[in-house]
Order: sequence, then C-alpha cells, then structure tokens
Amino acid sequence: MTRPDPILTRAAPQGRPVDRLIAIISAIGLGLSIAATLWFFLGFFETDPQFAPASSAFLLSLLLGGFAIIPCAIILRLSWTAWRTGFRLSHGFWTLFLMAPWIGFAAVAGGSAWMPFWLTLAPLLIAIPATLWATISLILERFGAKER
Repeated sequence: MTRPDPILTRAAPQGRPVDRLIAIISAIGLGLSIAATLWFFLGFFETDPQFAPASSAFLLSLLLGGFAIIPCAIILRLSWTAWRTGFRLSHGFWTLFLMAPWIGFAAVAGGSAWMPFWLTLAPLLIAIPATLWATISLILERFGAKER
C-alpha cells in the first residue's frame, strides 16, 4: 500500500483570513523594500558609475535595505505559517518586536523634509496592520478565544 503524496493531500488552513491578509501586506512591503533599496542604489550609481564607488554603494544600499527587507520577509513567513497551521504566541511577539521600530521610524521620517513621502507612508501602512494583527491575536490567544 502506498502512502498518499503529502503535497497533494495538504490539510486545510487552520488560521484566520486576516493571517493571510497580513501575509499579503508583508509581501507588498517586501517588494517595496527591495524597490526602495534598488532606487537608492541607482541614485548612488548615477552620480559615480565606477566599480569601487558602485560596489560600496551597493553594499550600503543592501545593508540599509536589510532593515526593511528582513523584517518583512520574517513577518511574511510568520503570518503565512499562522494562516496554514494556526497562530502561536511566538508569531505575535516576533511581529511586535520587528514592527515597533518601523512605527518610530515612520514618525521620525514624517517630520523630515529629505524623505520622499512614499518612503514615509509605506512603513506605516505595513507596520500598523501587522502590529494590530499581532496585538489582537495575542489577546485572543491569551484569553482563550478558540473561534477562528
């Protein structure tokens, strides 16, 4: 007797639709973070296209972009896992830990004149729903709400 193929016989998702929505928002944030990183790199590259300055500009852009790319990728994975297997407390704590600096960054960047508006608004549009999702899910999980 052969065992069924696990890829074809996946279990139904255990999470809520909001978990999937946060995964989609995080995927959009990941794409915007990569686009912003490339935008900054191309700005550096435009002024000095030689290899040495371009390589250091690439590293600088990649390292600074990592502050947005890595949290979005982690939250994308956490929210997708929460949608597939159900929310766990660690999903909420990691999301709060990774998104709290984004709210502060957006508040500081909003007051400066040198930041483009979309780079100020984008962190808020990603961080606020993710933070609310984590906070509400932690409260529901803590007080025993089993309805999903």
